[in-house]
Amino acid sequence: MIINALTAENFRKYKKLELRDIPERGLITVSGSNESGKTSIADALSFALFGRTYLTDEDNAGKLIHWGAKSASVMLTFTKDQDTYQLIRIINENGSVDAQLFNENKADMIADTPKEAEEKLKEILGYGYPTFSDSFYLVQRELSTPNPDSESIKDMVGISEYSRVSNGFLRDNERDNQALLDLRPKYEEIYHELKTLNIDDTWLPELVDARETLETTQETGGSLANNLQNASDSYATNRSYYLKAKGRYGFVRVISDILLALLIASLMAWGVMVFLPEETEALTSPDAWFDYQVFKTWSEEWMSLFSAGLAILFFIGMVWSWRIEDQELQPLRQTANAFADNLMDGQRIITADIESMVPVRCASYLDARGQGIKMLLGDDEGNQDKLETLSEDIKTYTAENERVVLSAKALHIRLKDQGRDINYRNTELNQEIDLEIARTAEAAQLKRTLDGFDQSMQEHSMNIKVQTTGVELLRRSAKDLTEQFNQSVSKTSARILPYFTNQHYKNVKIDEQLNVAVFSEEKNDFMDFDEISSGTQRQIMLALRIAMSEELAKNNDNEHQFIILDEPFAFFDHERTVTTLEQLPNISEIISQVWVVSQEFPEGTQDDKVIACAQGQDVFES
Repeated sequence: MIINALTAENFRKYKKLELRDIPERGLITVSGSNESGKTSIADALSFALFGRTYLTDEDNAGKLIHWGAKSASVMLTFTKDQDTYQLIRIINENGSVDAQLFNENKADMIADTPKEAEEKLKEILGYGYPTFSDSFYLVQRELSTPNPDSESIKDMVGISEYSRVSNGFLRDNERDNQALLDLRPKYEEIYHELKTLNIDDTWLPELVDARETLETTQETGGSLANNLQNASDSYATNRSYYLKAKGRYGFVRVISDILLALLIASLMAWGVMVFLPEETEALTSPDAWFDYQVFKTWSEEWMSLFSAGLAILFFIGMVWSWRIEDQELQPLRQTANAFADNLMDGQRIITADIESMVPVRCASYLDARGQGIKMLLGDDEGNQDKLETLSEDIKTYTAENERVVLSAKALHIRLKDQGRDINYRNTELNQEIDLEIARTAEAAQLKRTLDGFDQSMQEHSMNIKVQTTGVELLRRSAKDLTEQFNQSVSKTSARILPYFTNQHYKNVKIDEQLNVAVFSEEKNDFMDFDEISSGTQRQIMLALRIAMSEELAKNNDNEHQFIILDEPFAFFDHERTVTTLEQLPNISEIISQVWVVSQEFPEGTQDDKVIACAQGQDVFES
């Protein structure tokens, strides 16, 4: 970046300032006594570019307005990469600043606010005010060993973005470490609560299984009790129907058997007469008890009808007996069989070892609660044989009504009593199930919380690993760039230093912390910076800072760059000042436009543009 022109109105010392025809290369001297306006020119350059100066910023820009004026303006024309830009900043009477940036080559406004101008200038120049003030605007009090941790040095090295990312990683790393520290006690607290609950994952399923078993037994017993009640109430009626139907069935079967015998006999007689007529007549004698001829004549006329009648009657008898069997006897037998089965099922339920049906721990739990399963066991196992006999008699309706009713009623009572006993036990089980469900739900919530904590802790731990790795990789990359920068600065400083020290010192060495050592030919070794005189230190620092400025310009692709040296010779003797001024225009192809601000310059200084300020002069044109 090269400055082409600078104009200002009502800015600090000047009502009007106009600097034109500024050479792109060479030495530009700004001279004058104290309060003559030298610093105002440097401040105008700085304010035009960045909206601030060494002593003011955007919050107190009103201080830059010339005394008695209500506003101030600065216009700077500069060249970068063959493009010429015009930058205008205006300070209003309330102290606020407006800014506009134009590309004169394209006749286009590219920024219309201070913020836009700041962003666009950062894109064009590659640096902001801190880097500018450390690199291209050097005052004598700043000619000291540079701070390796400053943002401007990082910009020069080209690691500012590395530093920003690394600092972000470090902040995130600190945040994740703090998050882990915060999470661990919470995790341990929840973990302790979960352990205190001491949840047995098999206990709730066993309780539910036991309850379902008892409920099934209760439902089955209740259903059997109701069936027994209904069956015993209808047994007498069904028995009466059964005996009557069985009597009718027996009568019909007897009649049918007789009809069948007659039908067979008639068919046989008819067959003999038809197929053995001679033998039949030979068997007949005059003294026979019936007249064969008469029988034969009757047979020929009526035998077929008689046989057909017998067959019809036999068929009717068979149908009638089938109907009695299928529609009367069989349903009654099925009812009796179901009744008998219910009796035996009920007996099996009240005598069953229910304790073996539920998990052992559930039985023990109920025992401990005074609701032992063993209390459900019936005491009438001895009635098993009697009930089996009764069941067989019921199936055939041979059991007496009173005996059936009494047995069914007794079993009905036992099943109902058992149902109530089971209900009491299920009440205990339900209470324990509800409690265990609540405990399990609480444990599940605690586990979900733990899982969330664990996932968060894993994420934070992974983040820490990634961040630590990122910082290390960035550190290595930055270290490599820093070493390259130091080597390049050392090389450039070694090229510049002989000009400033009359060939007395030629080599410098810069370590990672930017500590400077100078090679002494007298000692034939490198000397610490503190071992040399203060004047030589200033010369070395000037060479070093110019070398660093050249590196920054290179990093931002600046083929040519201006630099402002404000009172750089305050601690130089006359000889050093003369030598330095002679060499400044020639020390670098990149740092080609050198502005030097000083109260006075030695006679014979070969400057390319002279800007001589005078006290009391508030209008200056050059």
